[in-house]
Amino acid sequence: MQQTIVLKRLSASDLTIFEHQYTNTEGAKQKGINLDKAVIYKLYPNLKNRLATSGAKIPVQLLIYGPESAGLHSQMRKILLQAKNVRLNGELIRNPPGEDKRYDSLEKGDFSIIEFNGDNEPESAKMLLLSKNSAKDRGLYQKLSDRYSEGFNSRRGMQILVPAELSELMGTLDLPSGHPAYDFLDGDALEDAALGGIEGIHELQRRRKARGVSQEELSRAKHRAEQNGRLGEELLNSWLEEQVSAGNITGFKWEADENAVAPYDFRILDDNGSPARSIDAKSTSGIFTNKIHISSAELEEIVCGTIPYDIYRLYGITDTRASCRIAENVRKALESTFNLLSSLPDGISANGITVNPDIFSFSEEFEIDLAEADEVQQNE
Repeated sequence: MQQTIVLKRLSASDLTIFEHQYTNTEGAKQKGINLDKAVIYKLYPNLKNRLATSGAKIPVQLLIYGPESAGLHSQMRKILLQAKNVRLNGELIRNPPGEDKRYDSLEKGDFSIIEFNGDNEPESAKMLLLSKNSAKDRGLYQKLSDRYSEGFNSRRGMQILVPAELSELMGTLDLPSGHPAYDFLDGDALEDAALGGIEGIHELQRRRKARGVSQEELSRAKHRAEQNGRLGEELLNSWLEEQVSAGNITGFKWEADENAVAPYDFRILDDNGSPARSIDAKSTSGIFTNKIHISSAELEEIVCGTIPYDIYRLYGITDTRASCRIAENVRKALESTFNLLSSLPDGISANGITVNPDIFSFSEEFEIDLAEADEVQQNE
């Protein structure tokens, strides 16, 4: 699953969702932020039919940060179809207690970075407001303006942001480590932390300082990681079926589909139907270099198992495609680690290990693309 991050240029009508702007705008009627149909329907294809239902309203927890690097202000809002426009709507957003003028400086043309979360439809949205008149926001605002302004016009007020591009852009700025903009780049660190990785926890502590990570956010990251794991297996299963059809392998069995605690996901079978190789799919929606998590049961099978154990690294994973690289027979790379953990004192055991992919010798990258495969099949 990919991160769904957009850049929204706030129009005068968008701004009237805030009480100050609504009160001070003559003839104001709209109390919602327009979500461009072309963009939101691309992120959530099922949303169009859902909103077409009479009176449909999708509740969304809105987590607001900024402007001026201001902290969290949580609101419940809803997404609905209004006057043929998809809007993030609801009651007026008032300045929170103790921040009497927080939203008052926002003007037409200011930006908001919004990350939507949810599988089939948005369930929550994290929004960072950036004011061009704020000294704290101006650097990031200007970088975003320089990079993306040409993509906006009177009919297009929202663009999809690629996390890697946002990361690259922010890397040119000297933002303080606790700046809320970093929250939109925390997907990889959250994934690592949700799977028990200490480096991910340290990275989140460094970036977020006192803001920390909510239980909901961590639970969502864990759920996303689990879904990516299942999705990776499904993609690899389809790819292996293609390998059988092409005659590259005799057969295989998807072991984890029948036994969720199996210490491998697949077994490649020889001509006699006996296991010849074990395969484990390690999947991430992030980049190849994200940490790989190996359970103690998997580690034991890798080192003590009787057949070669291969790791298939699937990354940049979506519902229909992933990039993949293969590390064959990883026993030698992990044998000393297994022996070290086996020598722990009585009463102490490790649940697993976290490793950098570069400890393995991986093959060249190739693509698993089910959409492309379906198109070829339809044309035959």
